[in-house]
Amino acid sequence: MKRYKALIFDFDMTLADTAKVIAELLNASANDFGYPSMSFDDVLPVIGHTHEIMLSHVTGQKDPQRISHMRSHYRQLCRSRMADNTEIFEDVPACLKNIASKGIQIGLLSLKLRDVLMQSLIKYDLAKYFSAIVGCEDVTAPKPDPSGLFTVLKILGLEPTDALYIGDSLVDESAAKAAGIDFSAMLRGGTSKEQFDQTFVKHFYQTAEELSKDVDMMSLSCQDRS
Repeated sequence: MKRYKALIFDFDMTLADTAKVIAELLNASANDFGYPSMSFDDVLPVIGHTHEIMLSHVTGQKDPQRISHMRSHYRQLCRSRMADNTEIFEDVPACLKNIASKGIQIGLLSLKLRDVLMQSLIKYDLAKYFSAIVGCEDVTAPKPDPSGLFTVLKILGLEPTDALYIGDSLVDESAAKAAGIDFSAMLRGGTSKEQFDQTFVKHFYQTAEELSKDVDMMSLSCQDRS
């Protein structure tokens, strides 16, 4: 692995097992507006997109005003119920600790609200590892627009070539392409390895433990060159 000054993570299905609670809250929002629930398997492919896209997918509703109302309701549900039902993947804390111990900065860019992200990070005592946390309300346009990654880089004081973005979806991959940042795929979400751009993705990971081992090898390689 190339020596990076920062690793930037997506959250849902990269650091945290959130697919079921997202599907649950999307369906709860849909039900509250009179729409039927959608099966988990049918919701899964759209997880990782904006709240508007996910709600439109679940309800079939296309009217921007109605989607905006549902989005406000969905976000209220997220603030009250998301963190309690979010589980960080068990190998993530050790991975983040290892990355930080190497002097590598850690950033977070998600389509989630920042306060919802913070609830989960504080719950698992992980906020201390992040030098930059950017949520959907902090950006001028959502992923795959690159502005969120540029915001993280600005906070970290780095250039695109200094960082690696790690995510689980094609939205994450497209954002990295648009920002000129290297990208690695975490294969824990609804996107298979074959769906990613094989010529663009630097590494594929099944677990955070695999990533942590690459970070160790990166550090050893740098020591050998010094």
